[in-house]
Amino acid sequence: MPTLQQNLRTWTDTKTWEAQGDEWSATWGGPGPQWGESILPRIGAYLPARHILEIAPGYGRWTQFLAAQCDTLTLVDLSPQCIDACRKRFAGLGHLRYHVNDGRTLSMLSDRSVDFAFSFDSLVHAELPVIESYLRELARVLTPNGIAFLHHSNLGAFGRGLARRWLPDLVCTALMQRGLIPNDHWRAYSVSADLVRDAAAREGIPCVRQELVNWGCERLSDCFSTMTPTGSRWERPLERIDNPAFMAEAEDIRARSSEVRHVK
Repeated sequence: MPTLQQNLRTWTDTKTWEAQGDEWSATWGGPGPQWGESILPRIGAYLPARHILEIAPGYGRWTQFLAAQCDTLTLVDLSPQCIDACRKRFAGLGHLRYHVNDGRTLSMLSDRSVDFAFSFDSLVHAELPVIESYLRELARVLTPNGIAFLHHSNLGAFGRGLARRWLPDLVCTALMQRGLIPNDHWRAYSVSADLVRDAAAREGIPCVRQELVNWGCERLSDCFSTMTPTGSRWERPLERIDNPAFMAEAEDIRARSSEVRHVK
């Protein structure tokens, strides 16, 4: 949990996308403030880039901003519905490329062709075999000075807990909704920052930065991993940051964005 099949069913459900995914940025005041004040400061040093790859773009919440940062933007998603939605949303942009994949591989991309790979608020739902498969593919497609920025789960650092080990998913979900057990936000329990760090190193794209953050909870449930090929101009010793104030940062961004709207 969650399996590729569960992910496909979930992200192919029209009800999931009633607000095109923008509702998941509400804590930040919307996608614009979240991108400009939370995401871009973490990746801005690597942009613009000639060829950007976005893995699991959904309905294009971040695509709308990435499109202005490159000559070519390749979108790859497990869900045909998501790719169709992006194709319609960005029909006027000729430099976007759209692909439905198997949720694991990047066979549509040639070796050493991607300058910047990005995935945010999507691969947190992917279990370790999926992450490892994407890392192998990224090692192949990144240019010698390429960068990958992946947002993934860190729940593997905490174990599944008694409820997750013994109770069905539907029961666990009901208990989370009632606040009786911690909400895991459908994060993958097989993935941790350490496991991603080790897997990336094995593939020859060592992590240069990992930021562990809380996401709607007290635990550092999520991680932003930045990696680059061995020998890249970006390669350096790993910088590891524990950031338990991530959600407080989000609330601050929302407050500031609300003030700006009121001024206007």
